[in-house]
Amino acid sequence: MGTRRAVLGAIGLGIVVTGFDPVRRSWATDGGNVDPLPPLDGQVLLDASSREGVSQDAGRYVQKVPQAVLVPGSVRDIQAMIRYCVRNRVRVAPRGLANTTDGQGLVGGLLIDMRALKTIHRIDADRAVVDAGADWLALTNAAHAKGLTPPALTGFLGLTFGGTLSLGGIPPAIQSGGQVDSVLELEVVTGTGELKRCSKTQDRELFEAVLAGLGQYAVITKATVKLGPAPAKVRGHELAYTSSKDFFKDFKTLIKRGEISEIYGDWWRPGEHGEVSHLNAFTFHSTAKPPVDAQILRGLTKPPADAVVSQNDFLPHVTRIDAAVEQLREALDWDHLAKPWMTLWLPERSVEQYVTEVVSKLTPRDIGAGGFVLLYAHRRTKLTRPSLSLPAPDGSDWVYLFTLMTAGPAGAGPDFAADMLKRNRRLFDQARALGATRYPIESTPFTNPDWQHHYGDRWPLLRTLKHKHDPAGILTPGPGMF
Repeated sequence: MGTRRAVLGAIGLGIVVTGFDPVRRSWATDGGNVDPLPPLDGQVLLDASSREGVSQDAGRYVQKVPQAVLVPGSVRDIQAMIRYCVRNRVRVAPRGLANTTDGQGLVGGLLIDMRALKTIHRIDADRAVVDAGADWLALTNAAHAKGLTPPALTGFLGLTFGGTLSLGGIPPAIQSGGQVDSVLELEVVTGTGELKRCSKTQDRELFEAVLAGLGQYAVITKATVKLGPAPAKVRGHELAYTSSKDFFKDFKTLIKRGEISEIYGDWWRPGEHGEVSHLNAFTFHSTAKPPVDAQILRGLTKPPADAVVSQNDFLPHVTRIDAAVEQLREALDWDHLAKPWMTLWLPERSVEQYVTEVVSKLTPRDIGAGGFVLLYAHRRTKLTRPSLSLPAPDGSDWVYLFTLMTAGPAGAGPDFAADMLKRNRRLFDQARALGATRYPIESTPFTNPDWQHHYGDRWPLLRTLKHKHDPAGILTPGPGMF
């Protein structure tokens, strides 16, 4: 351990913490009246660069500098430091890419940098075993080399397993469910420092609470996820609409026929260029049996000749957003734009009414320098995890994920974020009156009563599980749930 500490210090990982002073409520780098750290394979860092580098998430308008950062060398480190933090009443949050936008994973106590644990342990014919700090892009590339793929892939894949499985991980694929639905087993460390394995057949209540559980009950350290054969090719069809009615009619026609694999609607800067909707549908297929364009597009309000048709291999298709994000970083300094996003689950009965009204009233300021609006569709029966709160059943098997991805403008001050948070809350209240729920990766101010309403009949069980698995209440305070 001593050698490892010396090496990590020599390569500049920062000032090493020796313990916590329970009187001054601060971490220390030397002796004195401190509770000494347990033996670790990694390090706890105190220097400003280490702490400030993990003090914001993708939203870039909330900053919470942790007192210290754990760079774990093993899962044992996470166990030991959670026990240590319970003893010293220090709050803890794990961090992956931090792709939330409202500080959900930030903490003023000890932040665990999960990216230090990123091994892909095994890839079998039907499953993979990965560390929580590994990202989906790495697994997708490694699995594809063996002709395999995870069944649910978000648009952007540079996200860690621990992060997406704590939230949901919602892809554009309409039949796959979320990434949480592809999980076979989890290894987690609870808020008491206990290492547990859980699944549908072992400690199921904890398993179902942790998946899409916003980090409230345990820290995910390892996951076993499903794999399946990777498609060879992807056929794309893009259609543009000035009529919202025609857009939704064709959108719903395509998803309910069940012949396509992915679909999303998008609106790019509607406040500047008018309300133009784009429908993007993709069909996975073998090399030997490509889809027929006229067959896929039959019966729509738009003739097949209006479609922009594309053809791609599967791997470039599912990784294209990662490449696009790199371009946004270069062109717009994307990572530093304020992103007070709003994301909602809408029921079928109100999706057209709500989206049409919201999009028609967006201003250029609502969208920002690099923002846009997205609409996904999913089968309710494929979204099986109970902690992923969906609209109440309305007789349809379809629910819709609507995202207002405000980004910027560059140099926006605190007033911009404050205004957008008020807007998000107003739009959320309108949506909730129509049966919507929140997908809490984003930036809608929420109170404890809001969380109780969000989870409904499930709330008493979640509160019981919180007391059972995190009795000191130290895990992931950012969402303000309990």
